[in-house]
Amino acid sequence: MVPNNKLLYLKDFQKALKNYVPSIDVIDLLNQVQVVFLVAPAASGRNTIIRNMIMTGRYYYLISDTTRKPRINNGVPERDGEEYWFKSEQEFIGGLKRGEYIESAIIHEQQVSGISISELRTALAKNLIAMTDIDIQGCDFLQDYARDAHNIFVLPPDFDEWMRRMDGRGAMDPGEKKRRLQSAVSEISSALKRPYFKFLVNWDLRSTSEQLHEEILRGEFDDERQTEARHHAVELLARLDSEL
Repeated sequence: MVPNNKLLYLKDFQKALKNYVPSIDVIDLLNQVQVVFLVAPAASGRNTIIRNMIMTGRYYYLISDTTRKPRINNGVPERDGEEYWFKSEQEFIGGLKRGEYIESAIIHEQQVSGISISELRTALAKNLIAMTDIDIQGCDFLQDYARDAHNIFVLPPDFDEWMRRMDGRGAMDPGEKKRRLQSAVSEISSALKRPYFKFLVNWDLRSTSEQLHEEILRGEFDDERQTEARHHAVELLARLDSEL
């Protein structure tokens, strides 16, 4: 038995990811498929935006591979190809050695997750815009390989509404809420330092989704709106600083 569900092949994963480079096939596909990466702090509504975009029939959600076992959520077991593609550690390591992943990461030394080339192939075959959630480190890594990708940082609305949404997710330990807000400070601050990010304020699901779709199709983002969104990010940081 591995303590705390620690990865059996942790050292192998660390070695494979240390200087990981996607294969030529992956890089080629990243330049053939229009890709949208969404980054966001907790309770910003990123996943809801993604679901709304997928429902239009114009987008394809890139499902990650993971080494963890399927869970049961509210009595319903996770299914392969819905929440994740569930892989054994050996299968995942083999894919990494062949460069078959867009990007990948070890999570708390307990699981590895990443998006494989097969998902890009599916998006291309369906002639759909590929979309997925990702973190800032993943976006940083992909700057050398997916230069035409849209890197979107989703911001919550005004602070009070943001807290209402966060609290609406159910009872949360005060310590956990503080940790999430501290993470939000780090994420927003980091995004503001990266010129490749476009900011999207999630005021209203419908209008936000429509705005994002229009800008993706145009291939450009309104400069005035971006200035306002960055100012909004700075204001959120100031409020977070006062609250923490």
